Amino acid sequence: MLKTDVLIIGGGLAGLAAAKALEGKKDYIVAERENRPGGLAATVRKGGFSFDYSGHLLHLRWPKTSRLILDALGSNCVRLRRDARVYAHKSWTPFPFQANLAGMPDKVKSECVSGFLKAYGAAGAPGAEPEVFSRWTRRVFGEGISRHFMLPYNAKLWQYPLERLTTEWCAPFVPMPRPEEVIEGAYGKKTEGLGYNTVFHYPKRGGIGALANALARRSGGLRLGLEVESLNLKAGVANVRHFGPIHFKRLINTSPLNDFIAMTEDAPAAVKRAAARLRHNTVYVLNLGARGVTETLHWGYFPGPEFPFYRAGLASNFSKQLAPGGCASFYIELATSGAALDLASAETAVLKGLKACGLLRSASQVVEKLWLKIPCAYVVYNRERAEALPVINAWLKSKKTPSIGRYGAWKYSFMEESVKEGLEAAALLLKK
Repeated sequence: MLKTDVLIIGGGLAGLAAAKALEGKKDYIVAERENRPGGLAATVRKGGFSFDYSGHLLHLRWPKTSRLILDALGSNCVRLRRDARVYAHKSWTPFPFQANLAGMPDKVKSECVSGFLKAYGAAGAPGAEPEVFSRWTRRVFGEGISRHFMLPYNAKLWQYPLERLTTEWCAPFVPMPRPEEVIEGAYGKKTEGLGYNTVFHYPKRGGIGALANALARRSGGLRLGLEVESLNLKAGVANVRHFGPIHFKRLINTSPLNDFIAMTEDAPAAVKRAAARLRHNTVYVLNLGARGVTETLHWGYFPGPEFPFYRAGLASNFSKQLAPGGCASFYIELATSGAALDLASAETAVLKGLKACGLLRSASQVVEKLWLKIPCAYVVYNRERAEALPVINAWLKSKKTPSIGRYGAWKYSFMEESVKEGLEAAALLLKK
């Protein structure tokens, strides 16, 4: 039987950051069910390639967390300027689409600019209720930009009706250009600097998993291969598969919130019902190693129905160390509402799409492939989420149990934010 002051469920970036803040100050155990740290911020090696669970990039904005991350990586880090594009109407145009329409056909360009200016002039305001995405994008961007990019792309990504998807997630992830930027981006110069990810950091070696490994290196309480099956917050006991009980005084959760509440035996019925209403999509990532690729793109967005994927990127353009000499590595993301994906037919369609947009010339270039699955990928923002979270969080607050990170807090966020929340949760606990 194990005893600890603090049990942290999940050894991803939020859990590892909390552990780092507790190191030497409180006894703790990080229970990570996989046999490596990092959660989804991990890297898998195959055939000389290093593949991440899709594009995991470091967008740094806060001094304390930036310092922690950069210190952890040390010299194993590079800063890059984004090369992201959108492929639509058989043409590439820089990202974000709404501010870089120059690559689009004249008719599309005209529809998008005139629609934006009409919407901007109308200056429609949101209603009292949370606004749904399909209405929001037309109100903010107009009919053209919505029809040619916002609606088809987000339908493909979220796999959820856009008439029910609410918009609390949009800031800072959807760039909001001014009218002059839309006009200049369509008829003049490329618009630079829009969006939260114009520059990013990435490890030189080891993929994004290098960050988790660096944070875990001095984590004395990290325990790999421990999967919590059930727990009781009142009793302070967690039951671990094939291991037995762990007794704790305090708990920090970073696992998916719906799963965490489902396995918490003393959660009230109302809290369990609220958690059961939470929804998410599933993302399958096809990683490809290929010869003879010269493209400099970091990633591209694909709103068109002829492409099964919503995004495809070249990870080896983050770091050449991810692929053997003469090779490049792709990551291609496909979303479902949770249904299983037919991998064989999806792979055929992906290769066809990569050839259609010019990222590959021939399937014969491919020398390695690896499918990775993210069962809980993007949490769905809807009315049910807005109603459920206050119920769940009020109960967790009464139990002094923080639930943090992208999935613990059930939100759309980025890696640095998970690190920040880990540090904050540990700081609050240390004050008690």
